[in-house]
Amino acid sequence: MKYHKIIFLLLIFSAGLFAQPNLTELDKYISNAVTEAEAAGLAVAIVKDSQVVFSKAYGYADIEKEIPLTTGSLFNIASCTKAFTAAVVAKLVDEGKLSWDDKVVNHIPYFELSDMWIAKQLNIVDILSHRSGLKTFAGDLLWYQTDYTNKEIIKRLKYLPIERDFRSEFGYQNNMFMVAGEIASKAAEIEWWKYLQREIYDKLEMKETRISSMYLNDGQDLAYPHIDGNRYPLAIEKPNAAGSIFSNVEEMSNWVMMLLNGGKFNGEQILSEDVINDMFTPRTIMRVGSSLRKLGANFQAYGLGWHMYDLNGRKVIFHDGGMPGYIARVMLVPEENLGIVLLTNSMNFLPQALSMQIVDEYLGKTDSDWAGYFNERAMRYEEMKKEKENEKTESRVEGTSPSLKLEGYTGIYNDNSYGKAKIELTDNKLVVSFPTKTFVSEMEHWHYDTFKISLDDYLPDGYITFDFNSKAEVTGFKIDLPNPDFHFNDLYFEKVDLE
Repeated sequence: MKYHKIIFLLLIFSAGLFAQPNLTELDKYISNAVTEAEAAGLAVAIVKDSQVVFSKAYGYADIEKEIPLTTGSLFNIASCTKAFTAAVVAKLVDEGKLSWDDKVVNHIPYFELSDMWIAKQLNIVDILSHRSGLKTFAGDLLWYQTDYTNKEIIKRLKYLPIERDFRSEFGYQNNMFMVAGEIASKAAEIEWWKYLQREIYDKLEMKETRISSMYLNDGQDLAYPHIDGNRYPLAIEKPNAAGSIFSNVEEMSNWVMMLLNGGKFNGEQILSEDVINDMFTPRTIMRVGSSLRKLGANFQAYGLGWHMYDLNGRKVIFHDGGMPGYIARVMLVPEENLGIVLLTNSMNFLPQALSMQIVDEYLGKTDSDWAGYFNERAMRYEEMKKEKENEKTESRVEGTSPSLKLEGYTGIYNDNSYGKAKIELTDNKLVVSFPTKTFVSEMEHWHYDTFKISLDDYLPDGYITFDFNSKAEVTGFKIDLPNPDFHFNDLYFEKVDLE
């Protein structure tokens, strides 16, 4: 009798853990969330037990032309690219062409950091798990819409300060994934992204997926980027191992199925179970954030190209991606054989909120409202931004003038890591341009020797302040532009054409 009672209780307990959500109600919830977030569009796919059980697109691929979004629409998956880069390295490990412990300098002899001891010790696991000693997003301005080659970017890393503890402190590093791409190219003896096409895309039937916007075809079903409800110009980017892939939820579902199926797809072993386990093993411990604490998570870590945390005794593996006009999330719950892909062509919280909502639904928690929670956070964030803007305006000193005539500020300026900036006088207005091709702005006098700049729609306004020598000549300038990704505040531009 006791045995039967235990079995009965286990069945009840299991029913709560392995719930089958009402997909019709979930569809309504997602649709409402898209409307509330004023998103241009959102595509969703859910993979369960090796099948796509839900796949739908909401909203528009192009809101201006009212072109509907489809599940085949291509989005920039941004940093979700990192998992593919890690998989390329993993495949080369499977083939015996690389080892996870290989030193970077053994493959890239010219590799240097500001701390050469770290540079010589740094290995492939270190660069794929964000424990290089560089702080989060350091040097990101090097790759975004610049003409620098991978080699030129890597050579400039030596100018970035080491600000984290090597191998023990997390510092999210896009440039290190570009280093990984360079290593993979050398080991594969072809460009890493061509190897990715041959060994992964083709075998996963990812026929529409492209390595970057440069390789999009005319007429492809593209989800255009949007910012603040308006279509944003699509940046033409070269392949980037940190974040350039364009894909859709249909083909990303094949990627998810392969990862959840021990590396197999359509009966073919794409990656070994060993290297998948290597990628999914925690390497760098991270602080548990507020959203994860709300979930009840006890740990958060980064593996090789993937974030991970615990949820009700299960390991959740995920990665987010973000570029101007695009946000993405891929999430896996291996113990549940569950995978989720969410792609949006707006700057919003939907991929994060809805992935957590879907996981809760599958785990039997039906009272969640993650879209509401993230919507409140987004509103608080906007309020904080407005407060900071108001503080900046209130701190402006009216009635001041620049120390020099405008011609005195013109010239070439150099930051060791980022490169050269140019200030010219055009139609009696100062105009500044940077290595990032789209970063060009008129300079509006703010106060004293500070000028206001507006570089891009997705960036807040910035402020350039000039320094002088004893001869009252401009010697350089710094930029105050608070932004979570691109660290303008770390830059200092010295004038290079002083006599």
